[in-house]
Amino acid sequence: MKIVGAGLQAFADSTGFTVADFNQRFPWLGADLQTVRNSFIKPRLGHEVSRRLCVPIGGGKALNVAVSQHSNEENSGKALVLVHGLGGSESSSYMENTAQYFYAQGWHVYRMNYRGVGASRETSVPPYSAGLTGDMRAVLRAVAAEEGVDKVCAMGFSLGGQLLMRTLGEGDVEPKLCAVVTVSAPLDLATSQQKLERRRNALYVRYLVGNMKKDMEGISHPAITMPLDEIRSVLAFDEHVIAPYFGFASAQDYYRCVSCKMVLEKINIPLLAIHSEDDPWIPVEDYLSARWPVNAAAGALLLQKGGHVGFHGSKASVAWFKPAAATFFKNFT
Repeated sequence: MKIVGAGLQAFADSTGFTVADFNQRFPWLGADLQTVRNSFIKPRLGHEVSRRLCVPIGGGKALNVAVSQHSNEENSGKALVLVHGLGGSESSSYMENTAQYFYAQGWHVYRMNYRGVGASRETSVPPYSAGLTGDMRAVLRAVAAEEGVDKVCAMGFSLGGQLLMRTLGEGDVEPKLCAVVTVSAPLDLATSQQKLERRRNALYVRYLVGNMKKDMEGISHPAITMPLDEIRSVLAFDEHVIAPYFGFASAQDYYRCVSCKMVLEKINIPLLAIHSEDDPWIPVEDYLSARWPVNAAAGALLLQKGGHVGFHGSKASVAWFKPAAATFFKNFT
């Protein structure tokens, strides 16, 4: 386990911040089995969704957020916003299982859906992008404005982590936001796309692109430059759907303009970016070469094993990143 970033290292040195060691859970050994295990885990939302929060994002559109409001008054002021990854939604197994974990600890939990995804399909249209930081700010501010919410934390998975870090780096962040944890987030969208679309990852790509195309079912737009049924790669989807829809010259222009790696140094909110060196999608080299903040408790925690949004450990029934995140949040709430 390795800390990368002077700010996070200084925080660990001054507070004694530590997390438990991680050992892979048999038989889920290796990057790929750690990654795909999420597909075999049933969501465990062991409580009712209290209500739904509709967050306006302009143009008559709104994002739909599932709210799990805990009844424990002692901890009622803490709210956690969960942000899903590419091709996911509030119902992804890692979203529901993480919601259940923190709900059981007395948090109010808010599971965000991107534009046109899940329950947001009723109030907005796809596609979404990794650069819609205005949407992220709107959700954070709406949660902070909720009655009884005193402190807000956020946790982003994969692309959701990228969106959170990009938002932090751009600034103008909700004042009640205390700390952020990301899990397996891409820092540079261009290098991540290249690693993801290696030949060995063909099944992953097929799964992701299939989900992205499902999100677009029934949607047409004159800016889209290729029929959806002809798209076979993430690069092609970004080149012919995302880039033209959001006004970028190309997929590479989109990657360059919105990647969070370019603004990491400006982050001034406590941040724990959890990543595995064996992640089959996201290059660890980006974490090692990133310019992390010096004057904030922010940086990366790198593990040798864990796959992509995996971290299924041998000594617990929950993924390792959940208690690790809870330990980090405890320092700021």
